[in-house]
Amino acid sequence: GAVHGRINGGGSGMRWRSSSARMGIEGVEGREAMLKRIREEEEFDVFVIGGGATGAGVALDAASRGLKVAMVEREDYGSGTSSRSTKLLWAGIRYLAGGFATLFQRKMLVTPIKTLKDFVSTFKMVMGCQRERNHLLKTAPHLTNWIPLVVPIDRWFLWPPPMKCLPAALGPLGVYWIFFKFYDLLAKFSCPSSYYMSKSSVLKNFPQLDKRIKFGLVFYEGQHDDARTNIAIALTAAETGAAIANHTEVVKLLNASDFGLDVKDQEKEKIVGAILRDRISGEEFKIRSKSVVMCGGPFTDELRNIETGEKVEPVVSGAAGTHVVLSREYCPDDLGMVDMGTSDGRILFYLPWEGHTVVGTTDVKCAVTDRPIPTEEEIDWILNETNTYLRPDLHVSRKDVLSAWSGIRPLAIDPHADPNAPVSRDHIVSVNPRTKAVFVAGGKWTTYREMAEDAIDKLLNLHPDIHKEAGDCKTLSIPLLGAQGYSDDLAESLAKQYDIDLETAKNLAKNYGGRAKDVLKAGKDAKIVDPLGLIVPGFPYINAEIVYAIKEHARTVEDVLSRRTRLSYLNLNSAKMAIPIIADIMALELDWDEETTERQKADAVEFLKSFAGPEPAASA
Repeated sequence: GAVHGRINGGGSGMRWRSSSARMGIEGVEGREAMLKRIREEEEFDVFVIGGGATGAGVALDAASRGLKVAMVEREDYGSGTSSRSTKLLWAGIRYLAGGFATLFQRKMLVTPIKTLKDFVSTFKMVMGCQRERNHLLKTAPHLTNWIPLVVPIDRWFLWPPPMKCLPAALGPLGVYWIFFKFYDLLAKFSCPSSYYMSKSSVLKNFPQLDKRIKFGLVFYEGQHDDARTNIAIALTAAETGAAIANHTEVVKLLNASDFGLDVKDQEKEKIVGAILRDRISGEEFKIRSKSVVMCGGPFTDELRNIETGEKVEPVVSGAAGTHVVLSREYCPDDLGMVDMGTSDGRILFYLPWEGHTVVGTTDVKCAVTDRPIPTEEEIDWILNETNTYLRPDLHVSRKDVLSAWSGIRPLAIDPHADPNAPVSRDHIVSVNPRTKAVFVAGGKWTTYREMAEDAIDKLLNLHPDIHKEAGDCKTLSIPLLGAQGYSDDLAESLAKQYDIDLETAKNLAKNYGGRAKDVLKAGKDAKIVDPLGLIVPGFPYINAEIVYAIKEHARTVEDVLSRRTRLSYLNLNSAKMAIPIIADIMALELDWDEETTERQKADAVEFLKSFAGPEPAASA
């Protein structure tokens, strides 16, 4: 553990010291300074609970309208569903295909008007997805990229037809090509154009595929590093003025009478604050706010229980999506694949990501938990489906799995909606008329910004006093942290200027954009013996990133292992190897004593039990 020279002598527990890593990054205060602001501010306009993509998006939207905003997250920014996605920013191609399918099903004959209305609603939603995908690719160019996806066609006629849509049976004979061109048109050709790929090209790109492939059709979607995007949104909200803190939980929500406020009877139950607990120091304190937005994802019902002080009827159900990570040889570095003909009709993606291949996802109803575990049944299903496409001599086995994880997608209904209102096909924004608390749930990564805008619009209509202070929504034009100073040749210039390996430079440019130089400076300032040294062999993550992660509010080994780097998601055994080095650097920067350091290591080991590798998940 002689990672760098300890500047001050040994400390005890979580004792403060003058560590530069605690000071935050340029434009964003450190975590403890943020907590001080939350503790000392007399009253906020908007209090956001939850720091996933939606919560961070709500904080950014409200702060950019000039409102006084606080956001807290029980674990780390993006620690739940938002860091466990398929890493795609897709513009609703599955919704569009499903919408067209309904036009050729029996329901079109039985209830034609309702079916057409549903199709128009789906169409509008897809147009919204297109806008949001373009927005993310423009405002976070360092974190996002276009990814071509090939649909391999291995027969000329598909029966039974995909999605029970009769024209889809003729997909290989031209219907798919027309559909992809229509999808391009909806994007107003802002994405690269779809195209036909010959059999020889498909097999050249995917030599492991079975020779029975006839040809391929290629279309484009967006791709990103979901955890890093989430952190960028949260830090951009902070840069815009929001006070944000991770590892801070809501113990109790407080109404007007808890504060002894003199209000009308109908407003006595209105939520105007909370008791919070800093999970790092254990300290509890109060916050006051004119309004509350709950963005708990799958944990929305848990927050609603705290809100009402009683067990509420659940409105959010969970669907688990398992992903498997294989080595890079199963996918070219710049081309993914979509299997639209799995044995049970689900869609499987094969995607190049961080020098590996991600395969997913399944969609199985599940109980909501902090640590969803990939089941062997789902892993086996993914591997079996993968093998149907591979040459027999290249079949993937259970031992080839480097990491496997599960994420819970929240599916929501609105408990406060008019019974005659149409059921939401996407996200919902709901208001409790008694407490005036707003919750947002459902949706998808691509539309996080739109969800946030909808939530703040609804909140402003509910609170005229806040409405008069607020400007218009600006988030469509706000670049995310790191976009400024980013260019396509940033990696090359970093490699040359700092004499670093090109792979390391590419990783820094992609994850931090224009802030990449600050990462290198943080490592140098911390007096690390080897700031450019790899955390573990075979991955481009360097020791300096651990120091910078602390500036980005990382406070546990898991925060670095899982979201500031993506080691746990890429290779379980390498992640285990990284625990001691990450713990050592964090211990020195945060002045942990031996007991705290050992507990952090043990917690990280426990966290990794919810991942599978070549062996089943230890928690299974």
